[in-house]
Amino acid sequence: MINILLIDQEPLFQQAFSRMIAETEECQLIGIAENSKEAFEIASRYHPQIVFCDVVLGMENGIALCNLIKEHFPEITTYILSNYCSFQMIRHSMDAGVEEYLYKPLSRKKLSELIERNNASSLNEEENLQQEALLAAIEQKDYKKAYDTAKELVEYLFEECERRERRSKLSMLESSLFYMIPGMDNIQKNYYFQKYEITMKVLTKSAICYHWLIQIITEVFRQLCTMKYAHMNKVFQYIENNKNNEISLSELADEAGISSGYLSRIFKKYYKISVVDYIHLRKLLQAKYYMATSEMNISDISFLLGYSEAGYFCKIFKKYEDRPHRHSTRISRNSLRRQGDLI
Repeated sequence: MINILLIDQEPLFQQAFSRMIAETEECQLIGIAENSKEAFEIASRYHPQIVFCDVVLGMENGIALCNLIKEHFPEITTYILSNYCSFQMIRHSMDAGVEEYLYKPLSRKKLSELIERNNASSLNEEENLQQEALLAAIEQKDYKKAYDTAKELVEYLFEECERRERRSKLSMLESSLFYMIPGMDNIQKNYYFQKYEITMKVLTKSAICYHWLIQIITEVFRQLCTMKYAHMNKVFQYIENNKNNEISLSELADEAGISSGYLSRIFKKYYKISVVDYIHLRKLLQAKYYMATSEMNISDISFLLGYSEAGYFCKIFKKYEDRPHRHSTRISRNSLRRQGDLI
């Protein structure tokens, strides 16, 4: 999902543009700004991939504003909108790093072409396949597959992308994930964008980025499940509040007021894993976060997460996290420590 920012002061064009975006696939309008101050506030918070800017903004110059946007957010693609043709303005806009000088009114066909062009240039083949695999895993209600695919995607972003490019790609991915929740309005989306903000730590440390992405994926799975089974909210909240303790299936069933068998069937239907598998995965994600952000040893982490013995914790970790094609068949405490850097 491509995030788009419009900078324009004409109410009629704002309305027409908003309707076109709403009817165009693979994109969403994250805000409309009428001056540079509003534009920078929206760009800083929501990280658009594309900015459409009118050449005239009252006392401000749209081309100069695009130049400033490119200086602060070089990953953003900018387009100038104008009611008239001027060779000098076209030249100035190109000098400012503007992708294209467009004439109003902007046609639906032209908008679709620009979105398609941006999609093609923003992802290479490997990254595109990984993102498609992640979204497909969510559509298939396969939590473990999404969990593993996210790991590979984050590894790729940290190996192949610079920080600024990484921010843009993560922002696009975040929008795509929340777009999968039916009926989510802009107020809800803004709430989740703030809750799961792309911080500097997310951008600079792969383990933190992976934790951030899994939290979003978990949120999407939870929303999709609780839309049908509202009582599952109590189950998920109980798990999050008690990750430091042993959690039994009967405890969760009692919390939701349903039978253990019924609870297990819901998990199989919406996660394709057992309740126990889900609990272990949530605990292990927290364990990797501790490894990346603290000096705690494996014994301390295992006891903190409700595992009575460090040896048992290591076996659980190996079962869910280790990948034979990249690791030996044995797992040590040192190798667990390296998992704090996202394997």
